[in-house]
Amino acid sequence: MLNNLRKAVALACLCTLFVLSVNAQTTAKSNIHYINDTTLNFSRLINQFKNKIIYVDVWAPWCTPCRQELQDKKAMQRFAAYAAKNDIVILYIAGDKDRSKWMSYIINNNLVGYHFLMNKAVYVDFHTTYAEVQKRGRGGVLKRSLYLPRHLIIGKNGIVADSLADRQGSPKVYAVLNKLLQNKD
Repeated sequence: MLNNLRKAVALACLCTLFVLSVNAQTTAKSNIHYINDTTLNFSRLINQFKNKIIYVDVWAPWCTPCRQELQDKKAMQRFAAYAAKNDIVILYIAGDKDRSKWMSYIINNNLVGYHFLMNKAVYVDFHTTYAEVQKRGRGGVLKRSLYLPRHLIIGKNGIVADSLADRQGSPKVYAVLNKLLQNKD
């Protein structure tokens, strides 16, 4: 009996270490993963997927164009299958404050991939690096704006290959990804 108890404790410790090292929570559908580390900036978030091509989809549940893209079931399923076949990570970054609404949308639309709810550090990273500068009003005041939906493709080397990528399933996206897949670097 004591031997079985030791084995159970050892197994529980190993399982705990494994779960803590993965740093992502998986739902009952094993192809949807939530990244829960709220201390990550964009670089550290991307570094979790070293040596992999990453397709980043920045969206929000309140964004109508985002929802229209994400509800194109055929394109989404084809892209998810292509990504799985080619070991490409699909990383969704959501700009929203309502965690339950965000999670509900993901599950209801079966958004396969990794999901991260944008925190302040990632928000700042996106607004300083990927936002567009535009003139506002007659005074010509410059303002940085991040438009959603926004897509990026990051190569295996961690460098952004396309900062203005098209939506999932677009021929342009497949072309960029195929080129990266052929590159052995």
